[in-house]
Amino acid sequence: MSSLRNRTTPGVYLTELPAFPPSIIGVATAVPIFVGYTDYATDPTSKKQLYMQAVEINSMADYYSYFGYGYDSKYAVTTGTADLFDFEAVDSAGAIGYYSVTNTETVHFNTFTALKLFYANGGGRCYVVSVGNYGGVKSTTMFVGTGVSIVKQDLLDGLDVAHDTVGPTMLVVPDACLLTATEYPDVAVKELEQAFSLQDRVAILDLQGAMDPATWNKVGLAAQRDAFYAAINSAATAFSYGTAYAPALQTTILSTSDIDYTNLQANAAGATLLKGLLSTQCNTLYTDTSKNKQVTDKLDEAFPATPPTTPLTPDQIQSLNQYLTNALPLLGQVEGILLNKLNVAPPSGVLAGIWTSNDANRGVWNAPANMSCVSVIAPEVPMTDAEQGDYNVPLNGNAINILRAFTNRGTVVWGARTLDGNSNDYRYIQVRRTLVYIEQSVKTALQPFVFAPNDGKTWVTVTGMISDFLTGLWTQGGLMGDKASDAFTVQCGLGSTMTGQDILNGYMVVAVTLQMVHPAEFIELTFTQKMQGVS
Repeated sequence: MSSLRNRTTPGVYLTELPAFPPSIIGVATAVPIFVGYTDYATDPTSKKQLYMQAVEINSMADYYSYFGYGYDSKYAVTTGTADLFDFEAVDSAGAIGYYSVTNTETVHFNTFTALKLFYANGGGRCYVVSVGNYGGVKSTTMFVGTGVSIVKQDLLDGLDVAHDTVGPTMLVVPDACLLTATEYPDVAVKELEQAFSLQDRVAILDLQGAMDPATWNKVGLAAQRDAFYAAINSAATAFSYGTAYAPALQTTILSTSDIDYTNLQANAAGATLLKGLLSTQCNTLYTDTSKNKQVTDKLDEAFPATPPTTPLTPDQIQSLNQYLTNALPLLGQVEGILLNKLNVAPPSGVLAGIWTSNDANRGVWNAPANMSCVSVIAPEVPMTDAEQGDYNVPLNGNAINILRAFTNRGTVVWGARTLDGNSNDYRYIQVRRTLVYIEQSVKTALQPFVFAPNDGKTWVTVTGMISDFLTGLWTQGGLMGDKASDAFTVQCGLGSTMTGQDILNGYMVVAVTLQMVHPAEFIELTFTQKMQGVS
């Protein structure tokens, strides 16, 4: 009515009244932030470096544009033993020897692979924080050379950037599992504590040593599990904001076109050994002098005694590699072994994608489990139901969710527990993430009321907003109850949630009670046989 008093000119005036009260729009639930090393970090437009900045991307095409490609790993052929080897070959003396394909650099980087697996499994919008290139520096061009080991402080600094980034709901540090056993706890604990302090994200952890072949067996994985318990012990208050997955996975991210003979030249000794084995096969297969010389010349070109003045171009290398793998099957066999080794990845990237796919197709309140992994061949450690029990329901509650191989289904996520497995409230991932979704959605919607009058009108508006939002969630199956009033209650008012002193102090207290959805994790079927003629 007050607006009518300001009208002094005769005429017709229009007044629009809102038909709908203020409402709550749910926040995004599946937005991971990845922290790790990349090929480079450069703005494709300005060409400025983007290290230690949270860059939003929406596809692998975006990733390639900003961060480049994976690390060009170098391996070497070494002499193995009859008990431990990757392949057999005839040497120059005509004897069968045992040989291995090893990474003498002991350098790996997981972020690129994690992003590939994230998008393969349904990923969408995410953030990437590059802490440095593969050489440990902040260059704006593609990295060329030998990589350096992961540095703990780089990852800790990257986590500081993630802390200040608004929007992420998952925290993923794929390179953390490459740290030493003494360095890993600092990063893992900081991930958990960050998620707990911000309460808007959940950390997805890989176990320390996940990329170490020594852990790719049941005994090694058990030792890895026990070390993980000790590593995170100091972050007990944050356990409900963290999850862990194991074991490492054999993937199909890289193909034969991604590697060539140059990846088998980590050192001169390894290159010389491999060239000798290939020369022996050449002499066995090609007794014709002309053909033998042709293949030998190609071998000399691929494995020169001294580096050439003019290096071969990538296309020339690819063409030469194709010729040699066709002419000498041993090279193709060795490159296949190398490909399998390079295709091992920790599970965190896969799970970030599966969480995203689960939220989009089924809702955040559903367990991100019993879902098949895309671009995954098998877990490195096969496990039975009995063997998984110690991981899923350990005495300390620090559940490690296992990825299992099932006939006709491939690799399946077979667990959905947080690290707070002994809690009846926050045992399950979807319960914690649904609470984060509700809390953050309501928190964001209430921001406009920060300076509103703390009176009955505001209280009614706020409780109505929250009730409408929760009713919508209940109708979608996000809360449990035969009717909405069974699923939740919302209270706000003097004498119910606030005292007079609270109001004087500027506090508006809203009390929300929720009936969360829990999974049918253990399904028991009871069969009773009834004999004919017996009532």
